[in-house]
Parts: sequence; structure tokens; C-alpha cells
Amino acid sequence: MTSASKHPLWFNFFRPKDDWIEETAQLCQQHQLFNNIPPHVIHWLVGTMHPREFQADEHLFWAGDEGAGAVLMLSGRVTISHNGTKLAEMQRGDIFGEVALVDGKERTADAVAIEPSSVVFFLRADLDEWSKSQPEHACTLLRNLGGMLAQRLLQANQALSGNHFEKMDANHDGTITREEFEAFYNKLQRAYIQAEQ
Repeated sequence: MTSASKHPLWFNFFRPKDDWIEETAQLCQQHQLFNNIPPHVIHWLVGTMHPREFQADEHLFWAGDEGAGAVLMLSGRVTISHNGTKLAEMQRGDIFGEVALVDGKERTADAVAIEPSSVVFFLRADLDEWSKSQPEHACTLLRNLGGMLAQRLLQANQALSGNHFEKMDANHDGTITREEFEAFYNKLQRAYIQAEQ
């Protein structure tokens, strides 16, 4: 590499396209969803994900869209809203929309970029393929996801019962009904059974 090519301007201009993979893998390793999954497996899995760029005021998805998968923030900010009410603001390292990893139901909220934002989509179809080739690791991810959703369901129940008015963890794209959680739990049980075979 010449001295000119080491200059930050040239390095950034000609930065290899797969730099996002390393950055995304590092962020995933810090997130609860990927707990107890080996770094090399996370790195491989990230290679199947889909990076996207959004401009300010551009929708990542609308309420009513098919829930195709989860979204990881690399940079920028995204607001999550339902019927005009802001639910959360996402930034670097946040993952949202992960309920879509276990069902294809419609999105329950809008996701809009507040400023130019880089994200990575983790699609349910890719998770399904991964489950076939590496069921043990996929099962670990589903267990992690189950723990995250169970915690949110408990927080939602507490808020609705009036016992607690704590701010809920907002790494999601809408509320979770008991029926949705039960559907997830059934899928999780099936994953356990497949992993044991």
C-alpha cells in the first residue's frame, strides 16, 4: 500500500465493501440477541444479512408492511411510531423489528429515518436457512429472543396493570400480544426438538 493510499481520504473513498460486515459483527456480539453465539458464527451469519442506506424522512417500513425481519442500526437515527405517537428512537447498536424473525405478521408501527442512516436487515428467510445448517446456534438465538420478548411482555403487563410505570425497553416495532408470544413459544419448542435430533 502506497503512502497516498494510506491517507484517510483515499482509504475511506476506496474502503472495501465488506467493512460493514466486520462492524456489524462487532455490534452483534455486544447485543443480547447474540449472547452465547461464537464470534466466528456471528461473523458468518452477518455475511448473509443485507445492508441498506436511508435518507432523512425515508421510511424503512410502514405499519401494515409484511414483517420480513429485524433491523440493526449501524449509524444515524430512526424513529418508531404508531398512529402518529412516537414509541422509540433507535441509534447505533440498536436492533428493532425482531418479532418478525419468528412470524410474518404485519408491522405494527412505522420506522422512519430522522437523518441519513445505515442499517442492516436480518431476514426471517435467512434465519430459517441458518436453522437448517446450524440448528444449535439458531436455537441459542431463538432462546435469547424468547428471553427478550418475555421480559417485554412482563413489562407490558406490569404497565397495563398499573403496578409499574417504568419506561419500557424500546427495541421493538410495536406491542406484543399474548397470542403473538404464545406463537413464538411454540416455534421455540419446535426449534429445541429439531436441535436435539
